[in-house]
Amino acid sequence: MGAATVDITPPAGGLMDGYGARREPSAGVHDQLFARVLVLESDEGTPRGAPTARWAIVSCDLLGMHASITGEVRHLAEKRVGVAPENMLVCATHNHAGPAGLRGGMFSRLDETLAAMLVERIISALEEAAGTLRSAVLKLGQTTIDTVSQNRRDPEGPIDPTLRVVLVDGDDGPIGLLLSFACHATVLSGENLIISAEFPGVACRLLQEQTGAPALYLQGGCGNVNPVWTKQDFESVERLGQIVGGKALAVVSELRAVGPGQRAHNIRWDEFTEKPVPGRMVETRLRAARREMELPLREFLSDEEYASRFEELSGKAESLAEVPQERRAVMAQLTRYQNERWAAAWARRQPEKTAQRAEIQALSLGERLALLALPGEFFVETADVIRDRCGVEDLLIACYANDYVGYVIPPAAYDEGGYEAGITFCTPEAEGIVVEAALEVLGEVTGGGTD
Repeated sequence: MGAATVDITPPAGGLMDGYGARREPSAGVHDQLFARVLVLESDEGTPRGAPTARWAIVSCDLLGMHASITGEVRHLAEKRVGVAPENMLVCATHNHAGPAGLRGGMFSRLDETLAAMLVERIISALEEAAGTLRSAVLKLGQTTIDTVSQNRRDPEGPIDPTLRVVLVDGDDGPIGLLLSFACHATVLSGENLIISAEFPGVACRLLQEQTGAPALYLQGGCGNVNPVWTKQDFESVERLGQIVGGKALAVVSELRAVGPGQRAHNIRWDEFTEKPVPGRMVETRLRAARREMELPLREFLSDEEYASRFEELSGKAESLAEVPQERRAVMAQLTRYQNERWAAAWARRQPEKTAQRAEIQALSLGERLALLALPGEFFVETADVIRDRCGVEDLLIACYANDYVGYVIPPAAYDEGGYEAGITFCTPEAEGIVVEAALEVLGEVTGGGTD
């Protein structure tokens, strides 16, 4: 197994992604953006004399990933690194302080110059990682972080507080790391015009500084989960990144003892007694599968209908200024229709489209351990449903992977209103389509069934 990092920071002066109201170009660079790659190789099931099979995972400090970028990476990785397209996963940390023009879906036009640069640098990192392959084992551990995130639709709503860590451990030390956590990378607001990898970048930097191994951040089901902060500044970015990275580092330190074990000298008995180690060794078993599907697109109202609803709801909100609970329900619908009108304007540019393509990918890493790649923004509830039904003991989820289809939300969220219910292009049926496809590919790579 091998890992590498490569700088993908664009020059200042280009447009930034992540906040629709932000129109000014970037004014500088606070910290670099990276693509981090992990290449895994296995000769399990390979005929004698045949080349061993390879798999690769790429995580980029970007908002999302355009399907054409994934496609080109897969094409070149097969030719230059020997990774079959179905074995190649490319995801983003959902960083809101990076360049525009690299995510897909109906939201963004591709910046072909930036995309070409990104593809070539990812391939160079894959070649570097593939050139340094060495024997390693996978170790899995986890911890809880419930202090840095909050459900952004309801403070009492669910979050996923579990930080999952996979250590790729070589004979001479860590080779690479996977960490999976669900929280929007939005400590910095839309007023920020300085390029940064946000708090996931801080966490990955800390881990690489301390372990010498590239750390790939896999963004979980954070579509309705935001970070908490004291101020929306770089000091808060650093603080959250240190919390996440520090917790992950503690898990890595524990996992180093998985295998060799740990013991203490009992001086009363003059014996060396064993102490259990948190985490477990993973019996490596690499498999990959993909499914493509069409997600149905919703119908939108006319501009006149939106204007009428704005007027009605704005009046209600003003009249309920002294009744906070009732005002919140009205504001949720007003927020929905404000963003729905924006989505409708985009949809009208492609009136012939009634569905958008989506890809679900699963990778079995080993016994009872799998990675699921989802192509957009998903709620923590959707991730929980998949985990509950998939039959996989330990499931890492990487959203913003291989493509970007925007928000795919639970049906109940449409009536509840809010930003996500307005900005989604998908119908309420889309979430169920994704869930069933996810269960199918997970069952295929793990050999298990679903409930």
